[in-house]
Amino acid sequence: MNYIDSHCHIVMDSFDGDRNEILTDYFASGGQAMMSVATGRDDHELNLRLRLQWDRLCTSLGWHPHDAKDFGKSEEAYLLNAVQKNEIRAVGEIGLDYHYNLSTRAEQLRAFDRQMAIAGKAGLPVIIHTREADRDTTDILSRHRKVRGILHCYTSGRDLMETGLKLDYFISFSGIITFGKAASGIRELLKSVPLDRLLFETDSPYLTPVPFRGKRNDPRKVVHVIEKAAEILEIPAENLSEQANRNFFHLFPGRN
Repeated sequence: MNYIDSHCHIVMDSFDGDRNEILTDYFASGGQAMMSVATGRDDHELNLRLRLQWDRLCTSLGWHPHDAKDFGKSEEAYLLNAVQKNEIRAVGEIGLDYHYNLSTRAEQLRAFDRQMAIAGKAGLPVIIHTREADRDTTDILSRHRKVRGILHCYTSGRDLMETGLKLDYFISFSGIITFGKAASGIRELLKSVPLDRLLFETDSPYLTPVPFRGKRNDPRKVVHVIEKAAEILEIPAENLSEQANRNFFHLFPGRN
């Protein structure tokens, strides 16, 4: 099966011991591309080095809602510089997280809105993180109607999903769909997404799919997410993966 992990954090230090081994195996065993998401300067600098070795590794940069309190003038200038140098394919992950509130809601809204504006001016897609913030996320997406992108690791409600689809967003599902009864609602939402709007991801090192729960996740395990989605949708996994690959390259044509 050919596959793409549309969202992972291979630059996190939990991969320092075996990052190159994982990337070698990923691309050798069917990986067609990968979106390596940076949430700060250090991660972005490592992404730039990885790109020199792996030409199918796509990169993004954005200040996560947890870190919105740190998104000041210096950080904005750093992001703008990465955009102007064509160092990234997307702005993200950005958004709102009202579950942990590690930054205040006002700080999150300010950073989210500003980064959406940067993406819109640059013509770049965005990668959206949203948790327990459907209404405010809807408001900001609707305010920036020219921006498109991904609602990543989707766990929100049907209304936000439908808003995203109307605004030409892709919906990405993670290993959560392999979890037990608590994820039944997410599996039902998966059935409602048009095939040409679906993406799959690991969000590794987090959200390890069944049957590997309790172990560190990595991009190779996106295959298990795709296989579970195919089971839910009752279509061949290879067909679903090929469609998701086309979707990814539609959103991110060409290479870095």
